[in-house]
Amino acid sequence: MHTIPDHPGKRLCKNSIDFDVCNWVVTRPKSSYCVSCELNHTIPNLIQAHRRRWWKSLEHAKRRLIYSLLSLQLPIIGSKQEVGGLAFEFIEDKRTNPEVFEEHVNTGHDNGLITINIAEADCVSREITRQYTGELYRTLLGHFRHESGHYFFTRLVTSESIVNDFRILFGDERQDYSVALRNYYANKSSMVRDPELISHYAQAHPLEDWAEVWSHYLHMVDTLETAAEFNVQHGSTQLDNIDQMLSKWSGLSIMLNSLNRSMGLEDAYPFVLSELALRKLRFVHGLIYPS
Repeated sequence: MHTIPDHPGKRLCKNSIDFDVCNWVVTRPKSSYCVSCELNHTIPNLIQAHRRRWWKSLEHAKRRLIYSLLSLQLPIIGSKQEVGGLAFEFIEDKRTNPEVFEEHVNTGHDNGLITINIAEADCVSREITRQYTGELYRTLLGHFRHESGHYFFTRLVTSESIVNDFRILFGDERQDYSVALRNYYANKSSMVRDPELISHYAQAHPLEDWAEVWSHYLHMVDTLETAAEFNVQHGSTQLDNIDQMLSKWSGLSIMLNSLNRSMGLEDAYPFVLSELALRKLRFVHGLIYPS
């Protein structure tokens, strides 16, 4: 048993001991894995060294997501605990590995299982994809946060009144999802972005709009908390007040973008939040902090 010096009873996660891809400790008495690694369904083939580097990047992003969810006291119930519980698979397709079975792996969510194409962990590949799709922002952490939104939709948007409020803001989620996405990608190049929506992809379907807003909410929560840890004026750990949160985020995002520009980098947060987007963020906040 690998315990941590000066912390009796604390054990390192098995993925730290065996593969050096984790830095969390085990919290469940009968488990060998931390609360984040316990959620793994499929990990990459580790025969090639760069696959392990990709996996380490994936795990780093996943832990940031799990930390945020724990901080917000959202339920993290794994697929080993219940059907439809949260799980992650990191797989690739023939575009990066001709020896695998899958022709094309899409990053996505299905009944609790979040799939991430491990090629997203390759910085060059991800940037090429971002440029090709014309996205303002594409990161591993963004993928995790977005896909977790699909999972928590099924957990939080449950009662009839909440569903009705959702449809007023986001639209009717019952419209055919596959048809909507096919239409979106078929017309994406000629589609003018709706400035009322939080991103271009939010136009694809009400559930994608929801997942985009959810991910932005998590961007805000995590970045504001990090800023507070460094005593930045616009940082905040008191996130139960949505008015304070949005006000501080406005100041912090302007500062972040200005710092990046001073270094000759792209904006850290290249988005403008419309009044409708702010109302949607308030809706998400109300589900996490019900009055």
